[in-house]
Amino acid sequence: MILTTVRLSCRPVVIPRLFNRSFSQSFTTLKKKSSTPAEKVEEDEVDVNELLKKAEAQFKRTLETQKQKLNEIKQGNFNPKVFNSLVFKNNRKFTDIATTSLKGKNALLITVFDPKDVKTVVSGVLAANLNLTPERVPNNDLQLKVSLPPPTTESRLKVAKDLKRVFEEYKQSSLKDSLGTIRGGILKEFKSFKKDDAVRKAERDLEKLHKDYVNKLHDQFQQVEKSVVK
Repeated sequence: MILTTVRLSCRPVVIPRLFNRSFSQSFTTLKKKSSTPAEKVEEDEVDVNELLKKAEAQFKRTLETQKQKLNEIKQGNFNPKVFNSLVFKNNRKFTDIATTSLKGKNALLITVFDPKDVKTVVSGVLAANLNLTPERVPNNDLQLKVSLPPPTTESRLKVAKDLKRVFEEYKQSSLKDSLGTIRGGILKEFKSFKKDDAVRKAERDLEKLHKDYVNKLHDQFQQVEKSVVK
C-alpha cells in the first residue's frame, strides 16, 4: 500500500510541465495579436500622408494646365497655334505642311513647307470661318501673311466667356484634371483604410487643400479676365 501511494503521488509531476508549456504558447499568441493593430495604424498614417502629397501634386498640375489654357484663349487669333487644329484633304494636318509665327503686333506669318500646298492652306484657313484671310508675301512663294483685326467689345466679351468656361471645367467637371475629380478620387482611396483619427484628419486636410487650390484657380482666372475686359 505504501509503494502504491508513492507512485501515485509521483505521477502527477508531469501535469505542471504540461501547464507551463500551454501557458507559454498562450502568451506568445497574445503578444502577436496585440502588436498587429499598432503596426497597422502606423502603416495607415504613412499611406494617408502619401495620398495627400499625391493630391497636392495633381492640384498643382491642374493649376498649370489652366494657366496655359487661359493664356491661349486670351491670345485668341493672336495665338500662333490658332491654325494647328485644321485638317485638310487626306487627313493631312496643318502642322504637317506649315507653321505659324507672329509678325509684328497685328499679323501672323504662315510658312508653308512645299509650294504645292500653299493653295490648300489658303482654302483651309478661309473655310475655318475664323474671319482671317491669308495673303501671299511678295517675292516669297512659301509665306502667307494674315492681318489680325483689332479686338472689339464683342470679341472681348466672347473671350471672357470662354475664360469663365475653362475655369468652371478645371474647378468641377468630369475632366480627369478638374480639382473636383481629383478630390473625389483621393476620397475614394481613403475608403480602403480603417476609419480612425489619422484617416479623419487626412480627410479634413484634403478638404482644406482642395479649398485652397479652388481659390488659387479662381485668382488665376480673374487676373487673366481683367486683362481682357478693360
